[in-house]
Amino acid sequence: MAIVGVGIRAPGDVVDTASYWSALLEGRDLTGEMPADRRAPFGAEWDDLITRGGYLERAFDFDARFFDMSPREARTVDPQHRLLLEVVWEAFEDAAIQPGAVASSTGVFVGITGQDHWSWLTGEPNSYWTIGNGHSFAAGRVAYTLGLQGPSFALDTACSSSLVAVHTACRALTAGDCDIAVAGGVNLILAPRTTRAVARTGALSPDGTSRPFDAAANGFVRGEACAMLVLKRLDDAVRDRDRIHAVIDGTAINQDGRSAAFTAPSVEAQTRLIRSLLATIGLTGADIGYHEAHGTGTPLGDPVEMAAVTAALRGGPGEGALHVGSVKGNVGHTESAAGVLGLIKSVLCLEHRLIPPQAHFTTLNPRIDLTDTGVVIPTTPTSWPAGAGGHASVCSYGMSGTNAYAVLSPAPRITPVAAPPPGFAVSARTSAAVAALAGRYRTHLAGLDEADYPAFAYSATHGRTRHRRTVWVDAASAAAAREAVDAVAAGVEHPAARFLDEAEPLPWQASRAARRVASLPSYPWEHVTYTADIRGSDDRDRATGRTRRDAAERTHRVAAAPDAARAT
Repeated sequence: MAIVGVGIRAPGDVVDTASYWSALLEGRDLTGEMPADRRAPFGAEWDDLITRGGYLERAFDFDARFFDMSPREARTVDPQHRLLLEVVWEAFEDAAIQPGAVASSTGVFVGITGQDHWSWLTGEPNSYWTIGNGHSFAAGRVAYTLGLQGPSFALDTACSSSLVAVHTACRALTAGDCDIAVAGGVNLILAPRTTRAVARTGALSPDGTSRPFDAAANGFVRGEACAMLVLKRLDDAVRDRDRIHAVIDGTAINQDGRSAAFTAPSVEAQTRLIRSLLATIGLTGADIGYHEAHGTGTPLGDPVEMAAVTAALRGGPGEGALHVGSVKGNVGHTESAAGVLGLIKSVLCLEHRLIPPQAHFTTLNPRIDLTDTGVVIPTTPTSWPAGAGGHASVCSYGMSGTNAYAVLSPAPRITPVAAPPPGFAVSARTSAAVAALAGRYRTHLAGLDEADYPAFAYSATHGRTRHRRTVWVDAASAAAAREAVDAVAAGVEHPAARFLDEAEPLPWQASRAARRVASLPSYPWEHVTYTADIRGSDDRDRATGRTRRDAAERTHRVAAAPDAARAT
């Protein structure tokens, strides 16, 4: 299977793969103190809990008008569901695929566990409570909103949910249930209830730091993220001239069965999972050069997992180096989004042929024996070692006992067709969003090589949905485009830029041979902050602080001015 699109939000203002890779390469700790928007509504209920973690900025912000959602519904819908809508849209944009063009053949597979948002809903229930918060509706809402008609469902296997979702999507593609799949997971920490439950297991770090594989490891901190992949069968992606991030060679899942305790991991089950998948796809452990571990930083889990890794991936000396890492040292344990975050890290390692340092690693846990295994935990950015296997793999293990494993390889090279484009489109729902997007394109074009301009123009014009407001920029080169998009961003006229009528066709109708995909700045969401009123007043809209009785009246004032300066 080919990974052709990636959408990601992670702590530390990670909003795309570029910002994610930068944080990983620098070994940054992206965790911090709990934001006020989570703590304040529940006050003293948080006081006896470990609240340091990996948090998203402004998790309650959402562009409701873009998705034709009323303010009343937006306040009641779980922010996890709302976040999924935006991140899935960004994944399609990254793939340069318009959701409307593939609606009948696209499936949706979402890993999700959190149910904290129910704690925000008090007072008299309304019609949105169930359909805005049940797990099944997380995937169903994405499919409904974008019109996607393939298989659609949510999966909950605890911490392995998102990688199990990817596995399930790959199986659906193989079976022909769909031709395109969006798969991944989401996790937000919205109320004390789940943190209190996790704390009772003893798995949380008392000092609020995740230290995978380290002698000082004493548990994990909780984290938030949302990441979704757009997947295709490899042959289809090559045929369609997609930009392929990496190839999923195979995936597998199994269960611990009756281990030492219900939540205890099993070396035997983890080893069997890895060995069975490698045998199925015709590889050996020596073919794996980087392994992204589950790596929670717990005294029990890390030694068990590393015992399975060394047993299944390294038979002895002379098989080359195997670098092992865990992104949980950077962002904490993002639970139902953890597996897909690790998978995306592995994809980036393959793309860059570089392995980031392991955050918070100094001294190996004495319970882990790596003698004569060739296993290395990197402490600095490390080039992919000569002689090491060319594949990467990732594991994700659920507290429920469900284990998932995936093996990846680099993308095949597709020879680009160099054809100068006549220009490109800048399209958004509102004039303000058009101006904001033009400003982002101007920044992007400033550092763009002319050889990459055809991919930019194709992706902007044919890889993104055409909205109500569209400006055509008549420019056959990046140099010619810069001044024009400057004018569009400033809202002034320019001879090379003109608004198209909604029914007017695009001036450039490109063939499949001209398809070249580039990573472009994401859509400039016009965010408003929507929170359910936990005091029980169903008609209070915290986005503006005013009360309305009529939902139709609120619909006309949902949008706020775009914040072009803040990446979304």
